[in-house]
Amino acid sequence: MLDPFPSRTARLADALRRRTDALRLQRFAAPAVAIGICALLLVVFQHLSQTVDYRSVIRQLWQLTPAQWIGALAATALSYAALIGRDAVGLRHLEARVSRAALFVGATAGSALGNVTGFGALTGGAVRCRVYGGAGVTPAQVGKMTVFTGVTLALALALMTALGMIGAADTLSGLLRLPPAALRWIGGATLALGAAMIAACPAAAREVQLSSRRWLRFTVPARRDLVAQLLLAVVDVAGAGLALWAVLPHAQVGFLDFLTVYSAAMLLGLIGHTPGGIGVFEAAMVFALGGSVPTPHVLAALLAYRAIYFGAPLALSAALLAGFEGRALKTPLGAALARRGADGVSQLAPLFLAIVTFVTGSMLVISGATPAFARRIALLQTFLPLWVLESSQLLGSLFGVLLLFVARGLLRRLDAAWWFALILAVVNLALSLTKGLAFVEAGVLTVLIALLIATRGRFDRHSSLFAERFTPGWLASVGCVIALAVWVLLFAFRDVQYSQHLWWQFAFDGRAPRALRATLGAGLFAAALACWQLLRPAAGRFVMPASEDLVEAARIVRAQERSDAGLALMGDKSFLFSASRNAFLMYAKRGRTWAALHDPVGPRSEWAALIREFVTLAHAHGGRAAFYQVRADALPLYLDAGLTLMKLGEEAHIALPEFDLKGSHRSHLRYALKRGERDGFSFELIDPDRIAANLPVLREISDAWLEGRDAREKSFSVAAFDDNYLAAQSVLLVRQNDRPLAFVTFMTTDLHTEATVGVMRHQPDASPYAMEYLFTQLALHLKAAGFQSLSLGIAPLSGMQPTPLASPWHRIAGFVWRFGGRFYNFRGLRGFKNKFQPRWEPRYLAASGSIGVFITLADLSLLAGGWRS
Repeated sequence: MLDPFPSRTARLADALRRRTDALRLQRFAAPAVAIGICALLLVVFQHLSQTVDYRSVIRQLWQLTPAQWIGALAATALSYAALIGRDAVGLRHLEARVSRAALFVGATAGSALGNVTGFGALTGGAVRCRVYGGAGVTPAQVGKMTVFTGVTLALALALMTALGMIGAADTLSGLLRLPPAALRWIGGATLALGAAMIAACPAAAREVQLSSRRWLRFTVPARRDLVAQLLLAVVDVAGAGLALWAVLPHAQVGFLDFLTVYSAAMLLGLIGHTPGGIGVFEAAMVFALGGSVPTPHVLAALLAYRAIYFGAPLALSAALLAGFEGRALKTPLGAALARRGADGVSQLAPLFLAIVTFVTGSMLVISGATPAFARRIALLQTFLPLWVLESSQLLGSLFGVLLLFVARGLLRRLDAAWWFALILAVVNLALSLTKGLAFVEAGVLTVLIALLIATRGRFDRHSSLFAERFTPGWLASVGCVIALAVWVLLFAFRDVQYSQHLWWQFAFDGRAPRALRATLGAGLFAAALACWQLLRPAAGRFVMPASEDLVEAARIVRAQERSDAGLALMGDKSFLFSASRNAFLMYAKRGRTWAALHDPVGPRSEWAALIREFVTLAHAHGGRAAFYQVRADALPLYLDAGLTLMKLGEEAHIALPEFDLKGSHRSHLRYALKRGERDGFSFELIDPDRIAANLPVLREISDAWLEGRDAREKSFSVAAFDDNYLAAQSVLLVRQNDRPLAFVTFMTTDLHTEATVGVMRHQPDASPYAMEYLFTQLALHLKAAGFQSLSLGIAPLSGMQPTPLASPWHRIAGFVWRFGGRFYNFRGLRGFKNKFQPRWEPRYLAASGSIGVFITLADLSLLAGGWRS
């Protein structure tokens, strides 16, 4: 069909192409800019710290008095109280209302995360969306509020700087290296512009449309809301500045002059858009105050300020989160918070834990680059061997790098990331003590462990830790941490004469060589992980089968004799078709395991090509190919494909032409039928065309069975109760005095030679003879219908008797068969099926690798349990 609007289509295609190119460029441009800014800031710091000694900074930091720390905490509390007020005014501007508890949680947690990450509109906005969303505040409203508060903060900083330029121009002239007249002129112009903006605001909020374009439409706030926001922003900035002022020696600088410098530096930090303004803010403060306050004192105060103003609120928010998760708050206030905000806040656990873990990993990497205290090393020397001290610092840095990568898994709510983070935190807790009695690190790691334990339930995604690719932005963040650690190393050991002999010096007092080795190890390890992430093949994604593929698979299944191929119609497996589309493999994916169920379905002449193609597909994505429950007659094909074979168990097949109830070996089956008749049993065959009408009855039995076993629906290799799947099956239903009691579905093909048992369910209070009665009647019915075989399914680990030449897996499986009855009734399952005197056929696993086969088995068990990646 011809395009009636060719020029318009071409323009749309061109616009879409430009948009895609811009997004691709932005994906890599932003990390490149971040790395560039980081490098530039480190160069600036290197220049500013030329005359600064690392030990003098640390000495000044430890000389801060408790009163200074308490004063800084009190000022931080004042600033956050103003932040809560700013959120309240922002919500009033939107004509939205939330509870006080939600306002406290949203403003505190959102501001804490926004300050630490530097992306307040994203992280802080996400927190507010979650918390305020419970009160009906939409994400669009949160976005408008974030823009409103962000713009007014920038305006308040500009006005405060301008006011300081006018009132203290002579003092600031020396600090800012500008003439007093120029400062007054700039300050006056800025104040006049701010006053004009306030005067232009209407009495009530009004929407302004500058053009037909949507992005040129905005809301002008009411004058009272703008003034309230500006006043609260001033209190916010003054409180934050007071937190730094409290820990800064300020004999030669007044608070108003300092506040002007602080506001200007904070405004530069906002423009720089680094996390929390880090780097830009510090450089501006050192540059402005370096002539009045000794630079080591300024740097020590800035470190303390970062710990108090950024670390304390984050710790408070994390503690609040842990309280919600553990329901530890029992006071009336705690109950109100838990009732109104717990759901919203606790769902933020992945974001909180990811940031806390990344910060902790950064702390460990940078700590490895700094010298431990000499007195603590001397104390450790009395009871620790040297190799423990040396390895502790190196391993601490390496595990810190791992935490930087694991943090992304926590953000994705991966259970593997939770376990890995917990193990790394516990190990690093011990290493922090053995590498130099680093009690501060130990405290931070203890907090991280407590948070991980309290939030365990939020990490419920069963997926591979490194299955998800790391974004360029995440890798750039890791690179910035390593670059900062290198700069700290050079700064801390500036007076050390570097030579190649340093690498091989091992001594208790050799702090520089230890830090050098730890930092190099962290850098190489981070680079190796990053290169592996960038260069490894795409993991590939499992996609649900298309409807036309299901139709094609059903056609192939009906045309061949193996009835267990009907599991392909469950819709939980994808398909790989042969070139002729007369044969297929059904498969699913879990972690790096690409698992095909059974042998290929269709003409045997096409099996070999399908097997090779599937192995190639899995290996192309860096995965492991596995063929689950394959038959013995096809094993040469898997050996030719280079796969490892492992016996899984045996499948029970009843030879229906020979099946009857005669003889002593069938006495238990005859008794089951007689007992069933005496107990009021009757059976009914439900054909596929009557399944829909009987689904409510069948579902009632199925739900009761699942609830009684506290189980969930299986998948992959086990038939599940699914409406669409059951619609293509036949069902044998047993009733007891007209009450539906148990049922079994069975799969067949158009050849009517073989049948396979599918879904089996019964009421929890069913007679122990109900299932025996059900299967006996099913076998008799299929025999009368002319079927040759009935498969009762596989008995895991059956037939795994140890022999002198058995493989290690065979010996382990035999041991589990004999002694694993406490965990799974292996023998009981085979014993039940043996009542029907079946023919036992071996079933195998064919998989890539050797050691990886055991990982494949774990992935297959999770797939059967309904878990997939």
